[in-house]
Amino acid sequence: MRDLESILSDNRSGSSKIIKNTLELLKDTDEDERLEICKKILDTHPSMAGLRFIVDNIESGMKINKIIDKFEEMNRRTSENLEKIADNKIVTVISRSHIVERGLLKAKKINVLESRPEKEGIDTFRWLKDRGKKAEIYLDAFMSYAVKNSDIVVSGADSLLEEGFINKTGTLPLALTARHFNKDFYVAAPSYKFIDLCPEFDSNFEFVERTLVTEFIQEKQKQL
Repeated sequence: MRDLESILSDNRSGSSKIIKNTLELLKDTDEDERLEICKKILDTHPSMAGLRFIVDNIESGMKINKIIDKFEEMNRRTSENLEKIADNKIVTVISRSHIVERGLLKAKKINVLESRPEKEGIDTFRWLKDRGKKAEIYLDAFMSYAVKNSDIVVSGADSLLEEGFINKTGTLPLALTARHFNKDFYVAAPSYKFIDLCPEFDSNFEFVERTLVTEFIQEKQKQL
């Protein structure tokens, strides 16, 4: 199954994009095969709590179109709440999150970190430039310069926990750099990414303590 293989091998897209692709795949899959396929994707991307959200809803008997509507509405509202905070500000971001991207369309300027090893920050930069946004790409080594010359710092998240969140490697030093320069550090991620137990994750991801976060931006714009 070609679409399944592309999702399993995707190391560049943000979790919301992978979840969206998963839902589109499941929509075209026989109902009795959906749960098994989604669990296989979750096994490959264990840090992405949104995939657990899909599994739980399938197991509860929710129809796939209803899951898609719920997912898209939560993402849209989260982006809208970020947009209010980022309006007319210079923002530094890392990695790639489609929720974050859509929330930056009113930002004054976006400093985008390249985000090694996969360099998915380049995709974020191109997406913003294609929409006429003023954006600049920075090597990760120039993180301190980018943060110092911004108003706020924003990250997405693959999973949310009571103690903090999990995101791509580089997010922890970004949060620490924001703290050093006294910049607000926001995490934009819908509540479906919240989980009780920390999942396994490889060296491409890392945990960031919630004490480094100014505010978690969600669909209802309130703290966890």
